[in-house]
Amino acid sequence: MEAPPSATTEATTSNEVSALPMEIVTDIVARLPAKMAGRSRCVSRAWRDALTSDYFVDLHARRANRPGHPKLLLTPVGSSYDTDYLYSWQPGGAVEKLMPDDFSNSFIVPLTKPCHGLILVRDGDHGSYFVCNPSTGVFLRLPDSHAPMKMIRRRKMFEHHRPPFFKDVSYGLGYCAVRKEFKVVRLFCHPKKSETQTTKSTSCEVFVLNTLAYWRPAVEKPPLRRVREAKPAVFLSGYLHFLCDDGGIITFSISDEMFGSLPPPPGFEDAASVITELDGCLCLCYVDRESEDIIYHVCILRDYKEARWETLCRIDGTTWLESERTLLSSAWVAPLVMYDGGQKIMFATGYCQVFVVNLDGSAPQILFTQDETIIGKVKDDDIPSIGLFEESLVPVGGTIGEMIFSSPTTEMWFDILKWLPTRSVLELSLVCREWRAIVMTHWFAQSHVFHANRKKSPRIMIIMDPRHASYIDLKEFVDGQQTPNLMVNLVCSQPCRGLNVGSCFHWDFICNPAIGYCKIIEFDDHDRTFFAGRIGLGFDSEIDRHVMVRITYKEKDMQTRHYKLQCKLCYVNDGKWRPVEPPPRPVAATPPTSVKGKIYWMVEPKLGPVSETCEVVAFDVDKVEFEVLRGPPCSHDKGRMTILRLNGALCVTCSDQRANTIDIWMMKDFEFWSMEYHIELDEFGTDYLSENTTPLTIDPKDGRILLSTDLSLGYYDPKTAALETMFAVGNPKLYGKVCPLICQESLICPLDPF
Repeated sequence: MEAPPSATTEATTSNEVSALPMEIVTDIVARLPAKMAGRSRCVSRAWRDALTSDYFVDLHARRANRPGHPKLLLTPVGSSYDTDYLYSWQPGGAVEKLMPDDFSNSFIVPLTKPCHGLILVRDGDHGSYFVCNPSTGVFLRLPDSHAPMKMIRRRKMFEHHRPPFFKDVSYGLGYCAVRKEFKVVRLFCHPKKSETQTTKSTSCEVFVLNTLAYWRPAVEKPPLRRVREAKPAVFLSGYLHFLCDDGGIITFSISDEMFGSLPPPPGFEDAASVITELDGCLCLCYVDRESEDIIYHVCILRDYKEARWETLCRIDGTTWLESERTLLSSAWVAPLVMYDGGQKIMFATGYCQVFVVNLDGSAPQILFTQDETIIGKVKDDDIPSIGLFEESLVPVGGTIGEMIFSSPTTEMWFDILKWLPTRSVLELSLVCREWRAIVMTHWFAQSHVFHANRKKSPRIMIIMDPRHASYIDLKEFVDGQQTPNLMVNLVCSQPCRGLNVGSCFHWDFICNPAIGYCKIIEFDDHDRTFFAGRIGLGFDSEIDRHVMVRITYKEKDMQTRHYKLQCKLCYVNDGKWRPVEPPPRPVAATPPTSVKGKIYWMVEPKLGPVSETCEVVAFDVDKVEFEVLRGPPCSHDKGRMTILRLNGALCVTCSDQRANTIDIWMMKDFEFWSMEYHIELDEFGTDYLSENTTPLTIDPKDGRILLSTDLSLGYYDPKTAALETMFAVGNPKLYGKVCPLICQESLICPLDPF
């Protein structure tokens, strides 16, 4: 057996390595793949300094990528093998696993060709965008790309008019050689409803990688042209090129952020085409729709200044064999690169196939099919399944969160801003780009909702119109003497980490009234009836996400006590409702509440098995299961019962209609209940009756309890047994009720569609 190297041998080897001239080291390492070159930085400090320099990164990009040997990135849709990886392939080689897909929820769609080694990709199902370096396996999630705020109908924060709304967006990735920075650009548009498909509004935003900043407006306002998400911009010669629906091309200068335009090839009118880069030129490919046969055109812009197009290749499908024509009938066909010394064009299809064609359009030569590879069978799709990548050591940059906590100054501002009210934070976010970047992060929103609401009196708002996110502060409501929209079938929950849920008629909603956000939730299987205990909201601290649980009755008979429930669960920002096992007890028509990772409902006493005492149903958001708890020693015969959270503990209110009193029971320990408050309402007149009075919350500053009736709102002081009425609707005969809402200071805005 070979003896292990001694300490002397290791020291000698280390000295020999360090004795190599650095010019030789860089020349050798520059020819290695990016992952191996990156690991070489760990040899010594001298190697790390040399191999991380801009000079070496540029040298490695030139040496490690041989001309004429393209590297293909494979992201097959519907693969029967393993979709947890991105694959690579080179002509003449085998398919290999390139990097794990740890950042998408479905499959990755490559959108751009390499820009100094970086590419722009998109999550196929969920829409999030990423900047990725496939050769090193590093990626960066772009903020506000899953469901951009500009593509959500919302109310302007603290203003009456709504901000612009856009339906379409197109992204692009470019590099500014002057400032040596990467920019992601997205172009929004809102088309008019007409046959001409003209656009009534546009907007352009820029995100600079590896800087503490957020999306910002471009220097120049974009022209009124319509773009599509399916057609990302192409970066070439310092410009991004957006293909418009009318066939024209919008250009965007990465350096000065000004817009221009280019004409399409002569005779081109069909927007169902592909724009890309080929042979260092802008390339536009399209199918001739006027012909009954498949005629595929490949046009390139040889003279950029004169905007002179030429047809590089014209493929007549009738000259191909019938088996070969299926290549052109794929839902997605696009040229990748010039091949065989520029004599052929390499194409890719939605079937994850690769073929080459001579410039005269003659019969194709198939280079790659997914059959009999580790990819397995795939399905055809109209989105890119193949792209190009390069060996590159270019970093994608740090996340905003990483940059915040790497600087003592920005970390200090983070700690200051998180204590301020929502409106103050939003106003201060306009001071500078760094503050806006801090405020817009998920980490700040979660920290802010915790710190900004500590030991503060509850903020009370009145729901004016739940469907249109119309809320008003109680003080403004009273001072302005506004007439509320009285609604019968409307309830709203207590806040849960900055969000509220509620029900109105047959639909539900989730909202953040602090920023004027509301999302309507509707189902096709509703029976058009109102049920106050229909939807609950909790928070899973393990995964840092809100959870909505919706319970409805499929069958209900009060005479026979027979019932049948159905239950669905949805994670906020997911949008997908999935069925879960319903609770073992029927739930009552009173809004649920959430306490410490569980959502609680009162049990309906008139359905199911008879119980001598009241019961509570609890849903554990972490375990995703229900359980039944014994409630306080209250009788349903005396009056109403509601469930709520007071001082961070689970409470049940029990009313006594005969005595006109309300008892508030608090769960001190598991199923151990203690009566904390006894409220006598007789002396407060007919406005406050136990049958319609509901405690909402407790003011942590003075311990007063907020009581709500259908038409009045007041603070009850347990120490003095006095009641201070905040407001009361003058006419008690009005049909309907005023719905108050407890609002937390919060920036959380789940903009994803449900």
